[in-house]
Amino acid sequence: MAASPATMPTAHVRERPSWLEPLLVQAAALLLALLISLLIGAVIIILYGEDPIDVYGAILEFAFRDATSFGTVLSIATPLIFSALAVAVCFKAGLFNIGVEGQFLVGMVTATWAALHLDFLPGPLLAIGVLVFAMLGGMAFAAIPAVLKVKTGAHEVVTTIMLNGIAISFLAWALNGPLKYTAGEGAFNVDLRSDKFADNALMPNIGALFGMKSSADLSLLLPLGLVAAALVWFLFKRMRLGYEARAVGSSPGSAQAGGISIGAVQIKLFLISGALAGLIGMQQLLVDKGALVQNYEAQLGFIGIGVAFLGQNNPIGIVFAAIFWGILSRGESALQINTDVPREFVIILQGIFIMTVVIVYQVAKRWAARRQLAREGMIENIDGSAAAVDIDGLSKEDA
Repeated sequence: MAASPATMPTAHVRERPSWLEPLLVQAAALLLALLISLLIGAVIIILYGEDPIDVYGAILEFAFRDATSFGTVLSIATPLIFSALAVAVCFKAGLFNIGVEGQFLVGMVTATWAALHLDFLPGPLLAIGVLVFAMLGGMAFAAIPAVLKVKTGAHEVVTTIMLNGIAISFLAWALNGPLKYTAGEGAFNVDLRSDKFADNALMPNIGALFGMKSSADLSLLLPLGLVAAALVWFLFKRMRLGYEARAVGSSPGSAQAGGISIGAVQIKLFLISGALAGLIGMQQLLVDKGALVQNYEAQLGFIGIGVAFLGQNNPIGIVFAAIFWGILSRGESALQINTDVPREFVIILQGIFIMTVVIVYQVAKRWAARRQLAREGMIENIDGSAAAVDIDGLSKEDA
């Protein structure tokens, strides 16, 4: 009997955890995008005749010079977390909810009504009721484009843009009508606003726990935003609705063929998005102002689109993107005080960073996909070679 040939040693490919490489690629892409943005920004700063190091240093100093400054950054980031999450929830299913702006305005109106008419609720129940009514207002207004999308096929971009204008007019009508301040002591000679809310309707300030002054306006809304981000992550990673949303966003035809009700998924996501959008205005309503005022801070819904892009629609990424946006927004004051660079430079830098992140992430994603295909092809070749050797050895033994 012929001696069997020596067995060829099988090549072993060292496997990394499946989550490690995507995380490393995303981190590298983020750092590269940040570097490119800062370099482009440095060129603009030099054209203004300033030193980029001095300008960037002033921005960072205003954000991190003490606990109160960083608390201000976090308070700026708080509504942006809710705004970006509202955008990301719909975007996962291929929906572009431009109406986050209008939904947050309607949420402020319903929250104000609750704060003024449910003041019989004791203790923290009033604040909870205000938050619930804010979410209900956002959900109700988000349901309109959702139903139009499912029942008539009307594109959500068109309907939500139109509804934003209606929301602005609705808020103005409410301030001039049912929510207008009542005649009384101190009610005259003031800006157009609602009556002041009861103290138990406001969000507790938590800045003092971290050595911050009350001017930082850091409240319980920040932990609530972090909880919302965790829940959105859990929704898309661990729940059936999240799987269905990702399937609809990737391939609606395949999702429908697999038995997924596309319309039901779209309506559910719009309602969740509207609930998150309703919480956007709570920072200025229940922390900064204590009332609904005419000169409210607008555009937060549109800024959330940029923050969602920066965070790549990932709930964890959105939290860090919102903080980064808060650092830049806080830096506007530094530019006006310490440099001759106009405050609009921050807006330019934010736009540059969004573009570079989107471009670099797409390039990195394609590179990672090609690398994965190459690795799978290499493993198949190794397995095929090993199988050929085994068959050849068996053939010789049979001979």
